[in-house]
Amino acid sequence: MSKLNILKEQPTEKNPYNVDNYPYGFRLRTKIRYWIETTSRGQRFVRQTLNPKTNAWNKPKKSTYNQIMLVGLNEDNHIKTTSLNMYCLKESQVYGEKYKAYFNKYQQDTFNAIIGLAEVYDKVEYTFKAKRYKNINTGEISTSINIFEMDQWKEINKNNEFIDVEEEEEKQRQKRIKLNRYALANASVKSNKETAINTFKRCK
Repeated sequence: MSKLNILKEQPTEKNPYNVDNYPYGFRLRTKIRYWIETTSRGQRFVRQTLNPKTNAWNKPKKSTYNQIMLVGLNEDNHIKTTSLNMYCLKESQVYGEKYKAYFNKYQQDTFNAIIGLAEVYDKVEYTFKAKRYKNINTGEISTSINIFEMDQWKEINKNNEFIDVEEEEEKQRQKRIKLNRYALANASVKSNKETAINTFKRCK
């Protein structure tokens, strides 16, 4: 991976990073400008070229959104970006250690919220188990049933008792709600409630 030298002053639409003598088509050269756009949906990289034939700026081209995005120059002195979404706690922490010195207030607050969310989700353990079914008529138990015979089988628990699917789904929904509340509360402590909620919505 090539080294990325982060720009000390991150480009904005009002103060973009400008490059001259940029290739335009097969023969022409022009100017191009870059910046990071920040909206309620997060941050994205924007580039815009100048049409050398009309001397008017073309429609800007925008990347997909990330939670945090920084602009830098690689070893060839070309513009590149590095970004962070909410993956796992360790990845977020490593990213912060590497780039937090370049964060603006928005990025620092968002990063704190991401850490707060990730700290909670990082403690969650997921278990995958095959569903078990019992034949209503014969009492046979199986983990694999024919789709055309589904009306003859019902899901069962570890005690081989029939499960109320709607009731079970509601239990799982309540667990997710509780987990999300814990995550938001922790993120709010590390940033603020508004940033925590907005970051949570984007990450979800």
